[in-house]
Amino acid sequence: MFATTPHLRVMFPGLAADLRERRDHITMPDGATLRLALYPFRGTRLASMFNAVRVLKSRRHYDIFSEVYFRPLAWTLTSSGRGYVESMGESVFDNPRWATVDDWIQYGDDVTMVDLRDLCRQGIPRVHHPLLGDDQDDWIQFFSDQVTAIFEGQC
Repeated sequence: MFATTPHLRVMFPGLAADLRERRDHITMPDGATLRLALYPFRGTRLASMFNAVRVLKSRRHYDIFSEVYFRPLAWTLTSSGRGYVESMGESVFDNPRWATVDDWIQYGDDVTMVDLRDLCRQGIPRVHHPLLGDDQDDWIQFFSDQVTAIFEGQC
């Protein structure tokens, strides 16, 4: 995810250094959370630093630092904080509830296999990207051409 934008290294310098130096103990920085869901669709998307608000039908928000939608999984690094996002409606990550996998970055090179059922006891939802679906015209997107990269394709 740090490859999608250099801005993440500015926002989370400790995490960037921990990952680069392959430290034994890595923790998620305050204000960020890593989310996981099943994504069985052909459309792929890698993007960084944007948010979107669904303004038609039901009000929802989608606020990410970085995302990787590449089947069979979807990963997002998103805000863990409250505040302004609550006023934007329900989060895409809360319905269905994406698995929070912040602890996964603590696994070292010695871990070669883990059963997902043991790591995600509440289950892993199946999702589609909210901006790649049939209702993509219901959303307004906000991003900066200086910090946002968006790559889309098929696989």
